[in-house]
Amino acid sequence: MNDLEPVATEPDKDAGLDTSGLNRHSASTKCPPFRGEPTPDSNPDWNSTDTRPSTEPTSSNTHRDSWNSLDTLSISNSSDGKPGDSELDRRFMMFYFDHFFPFLFPFYKPLLLEGGRSWIIELVVGNQAMWHTTLCLSTYFVSVSLDGAISGHNVCKTLAWEKLLKQMGVTFMMLQRNLQEAAPSNTQDLIVKTSRIMGSIIQLQRFEISVGNFENCQKHLGAAIALFKQIIQAAENVTDRGELPTFHGVLSHMGRPLWAITSQPSGAWSSDQAAFRFYSALLIVDDIIASTCMEEPPRLLEYHAQLLTNDRSPNERPPLNLEDFIGCENWVMLQIGEIAALDTWKKSMKKAGQLDMMELVARASAIKQALLGNLARLDAAANTPKTNSLGLFTLYNDQLPPMPGGCTAFVTRVWAHAALLYLSVMVSGWQPGSGGIRENVVRTLALLEQMPAPELLRTMVWPFCMVGCLAAPGEECRFLAMADALVPHRLFGAARKALEIMQNVWKRRNELTIDTDFAACVCSLGYMSLLV
Repeated sequence: MNDLEPVATEPDKDAGLDTSGLNRHSASTKCPPFRGEPTPDSNPDWNSTDTRPSTEPTSSNTHRDSWNSLDTLSISNSSDGKPGDSELDRRFMMFYFDHFFPFLFPFYKPLLLEGGRSWIIELVVGNQAMWHTTLCLSTYFVSVSLDGAISGHNVCKTLAWEKLLKQMGVTFMMLQRNLQEAAPSNTQDLIVKTSRIMGSIIQLQRFEISVGNFENCQKHLGAAIALFKQIIQAAENVTDRGELPTFHGVLSHMGRPLWAITSQPSGAWSSDQAAFRFYSALLIVDDIIASTCMEEPPRLLEYHAQLLTNDRSPNERPPLNLEDFIGCENWVMLQIGEIAALDTWKKSMKKAGQLDMMELVARASAIKQALLGNLARLDAAANTPKTNSLGLFTLYNDQLPPMPGGCTAFVTRVWAHAALLYLSVMVSGWQPGSGGIRENVVRTLALLEQMPAPELLRTMVWPFCMVGCLAAPGEECRFLAMADALVPHRLFGAARKALEIMQNVWKRRNELTIDTDFAACVCSLGYMSLLV
């Protein structure tokens, strides 16, 4: 039962990715063609919608003339579409590598022995779709940084959006072309090309979330998941064993590592291997978080054990260690996925009149014990110093503030307490005043207020929203203060969206019933917001 009806607000307009072979959703509206650019709208399998939020100013010829005279932030569009033809484009790209990427992913610091982050440059320079998408990101980031810092900043803001929209149009065309080229390829080429397209979609998704556009989250996520499954299927066809190929086996079809070290389980990943690992980790997380809002189990649930655990060799790291990518340890994400799957089971059984509450409580208790046990382990290890290979370089490459136990332990702890809240609501319903929920709300809120830097909140948006929706009236101002500390607001789209969801819940607090759940809260704005 959804007690939170969609509010009558002007919906955000954003870019949508749609391919007939991936998913069948279509955008509700189409925008006029991008001026001066061919558009994907000419192909019925693709759809493009305006990415400009309703708060952005509209363009005009006067603004365009002023922009050209300013010559401050214009980005050249080469006629042949080749990346790197403009020196200014290359400077924007380095701005992305040096500043925006670390801003978006502060925990991603791969070891030098694994090849570092050089794959980002290799992949972007060698792939036109990635180049144009990345140029979009950098254009937006610079426009926000310069907003108000120079004369005529409103003009800069307007024209930065125009340039951004044109780059988005190019990106859609490149992705369409790449999909067509990948189809007739041999197995290795198919896996490599498909993984690059998947990465482009996820990067585009992250861009949209960073600017606060969420209406096409499901479409982009569905496309990326479909491509991920195609990659696994292609690798499975080669192994021909009738079972899922190992993640390392999939990576092996993308080429050989740049080098190998005897004492290390893996060598330096090639650019395609490193990119696939990175975007697969983000996709796993996005899928899990989306499942909490869509009342369905994670669509990649069958891959969780293989990718996020290492039961066969407990002393070795799992193929994907999410702590290295998003700052949260695997066990929390695994349990959130299990809660979402259990929630789906509960609702289907209840609808069929077959719900066994004892079985529900037993399965929920196992999840709770896993969360509490790992939290206790985390607390016990809080003062244990960590060693890191080639730690010398962290002195020059660590943008995270120092804190006892490390930032990843702090972030993991916040996620775990939010997972306990999610579990309580799933089992017992919407009871913000109950003892168990109040205890976890107070504890999680206290943790969030201990953040060593406000910007760290961008890595904990889902927990922030979860605890905020269950907050007491007297605690609302504390959540507002945390959101207001994130400046400029235009670079924290997900956190601002989480605050908007909370405020909608607070406004209707007295109307909510025990049947309300977190999915109803998130979708109360009329669409699913991917809070990552």
